[in-house]
Amino acid sequence: MEGIRHEAEQAKLLSRGKRSWAEDTVAGHEARLAVDGQPDTCWAGAPYYKWWKVDLGELYHIERIFIRTEAPDEMESYTRYFIEVSDDDLNWRLAAEHLETAAPAPDGLTHVVGLEARYVRVTLTYCSSGETVRIYDLEAYGRQSSDRQPVIDRRAPRKFAAADYDEASGFERFEADDVEPGTTYAALRGGTTGSWLLYREVDLSDIGVDQLRGMFGFADLDKSRQVTLEVRLDRLDGECVGELILFKQWKRWSNLAGQLTAAEPERLSGVRDIYLVLRDVAPGQELLIHWLAFAKGTALPQPQPRAEALPEPAGEYRIYFGNLHSHTGLSDGIGTPDEAYDYARYTAGLDFLAITEHSNLYDHDLDWDRSRKWVDIQRTTARKTEENAFLALYGAETTWYNQFGHMNTYNMDCFINAYEIKYNDIAHYYHTIKQYPDSIQQWNHPWSCGNRHLDGFDPYDPELDEVMHMIEINPIESKELGGLYYYVTALDKGWHVAPVGSQDNHHGQWGTQNTLRTGILVDRLTTADFYDAVRHQRAYFTSALHLSVWFRVNGAIMGSRIPRTETADIEIHALYSLPTGHRIVRMELIGEQGQVLHAADHDNDELHCRLTLSWPDRYCFVKLYQEDGEFAATAPVWFED
Repeated sequence: MEGIRHEAEQAKLLSRGKRSWAEDTVAGHEARLAVDGQPDTCWAGAPYYKWWKVDLGELYHIERIFIRTEAPDEMESYTRYFIEVSDDDLNWRLAAEHLETAAPAPDGLTHVVGLEARYVRVTLTYCSSGETVRIYDLEAYGRQSSDRQPVIDRRAPRKFAAADYDEASGFERFEADDVEPGTTYAALRGGTTGSWLLYREVDLSDIGVDQLRGMFGFADLDKSRQVTLEVRLDRLDGECVGELILFKQWKRWSNLAGQLTAAEPERLSGVRDIYLVLRDVAPGQELLIHWLAFAKGTALPQPQPRAEALPEPAGEYRIYFGNLHSHTGLSDGIGTPDEAYDYARYTAGLDFLAITEHSNLYDHDLDWDRSRKWVDIQRTTARKTEENAFLALYGAETTWYNQFGHMNTYNMDCFINAYEIKYNDIAHYYHTIKQYPDSIQQWNHPWSCGNRHLDGFDPYDPELDEVMHMIEINPIESKELGGLYYYVTALDKGWHVAPVGSQDNHHGQWGTQNTLRTGILVDRLTTADFYDAVRHQRAYFTSALHLSVWFRVNGAIMGSRIPRTETADIEIHALYSLPTGHRIVRMELIGEQGQVLHAADHDNDELHCRLTLSWPDRYCFVKLYQEDGEFAATAPVWFED
């Protein structure tokens, strides 16, 4: 290793004192400190999965990169990372990685590169000593490159700077200082209908281009102020192969992708002149563009058939409690997945936790199969799961900014990102998830995140009903109908969903943020048993800690669909699985439109109830009250003709 380092030092040190910036910075540990040549200073960012960049100033042949991520006294700590290089700060090539075989390296490591580039980016994906990652030294060694001058390369699927247009009308260049922290980029802005950009000799090649991608921004952050951008071939009035309806997403700037289709598919290949035309612009809005690319959209994976139902247990179902909706610093929360799972298990005492990062905040958010975060979360869940003790689960939260709302997906090999504009058509999104019969789908917080409220669960679709399994309720934020309004609305429209309690953690406290929980009824605490329970709606909401509820109608457990009979034999059993000092004070049997079909007061920490009722309704479920107002609400039993 020393020999390699010595050889590297024979080349020119390129990175010392050069301009650098980072995705996140811990106060007092600025990005420049990684290239200041001082052994005891460092850049630091948190939580891990943060990138750091340096601009070498011009194109060089980079021979080797030396990097030290641990202090000399951190003999047992190690950091995983990968290094990429670029000649334009848009298109990146992998240069080196220190991942699966990561081990302590307090003296640093030297990586052979052998690539021409101007920019170096390091993404630090894990630190064994905590969530903060550091670079104490980064030294890039190399030699002057050839006299090759940077050229505008518009070959699909490469990104190219939007400001490098050939002709324009109604657009102007400006320096955007909010694309990435600590730097500025040349960008374009235009806000007049009829404005256009021309990019000559765009090489669409023969890869099957079907998307225009770009980093788009919006001067006005009002999501309702939309822009319609047309993509035309060869002439300003040429064939329109794409119409992108664009609006502000999570932040001002977002990577968005719109579909392209031509009357003759071969026209989306070869070398073309491309016109981008503002067809419609909301008053006061301006479209901002940083980069563009023509690409082939990443196909979703092959669906898996729905798993066969597991047999009922010989005895009674066991009940376990957890949280099915949470976030970490990998999207817009705090902390790391390791921290979240450990906190949920050992501090909050949960039996399961699902991390469901926002699908638009993954790396490579338009290409699920290239996302390292997506792979790392799955590896973490495998490492943290101990069946019959704790389930570490994962999913993704599909997040819309068109006022529709949010949904969680589980048990899918991919995430779906609504930054692919086609998924803003909710009918298209629903059609897509219907193709995945083994998937688990959940409507999230229908009372918030948009004034469409999941379109009121309209229209009912029996095929979609087969993959829609759960709906969140939260009496803290949504008090209508005693917290059950959206749940009952969905049931009345024909959906077969179970109510669940989720904390939607964004500030840590995975399991202790409040008392909302999901209870599941399983034979064993395994991932297969968990998904079987959810597929068959053997799940329920509770804000009363440790309140276990078994609810049967004519012998069928909650979530069942049974033949309609003139009378129904109801059996309810409830108790606290751990001592809490609380009491069950009321039982209600609830039917359509939230009507209470039967009620009884109670005053004990355990409840056994049997009754027989004539049965006009299509479903019924149980609501049990604790003396302090917290409650549990079960999944229904449905009657079918």
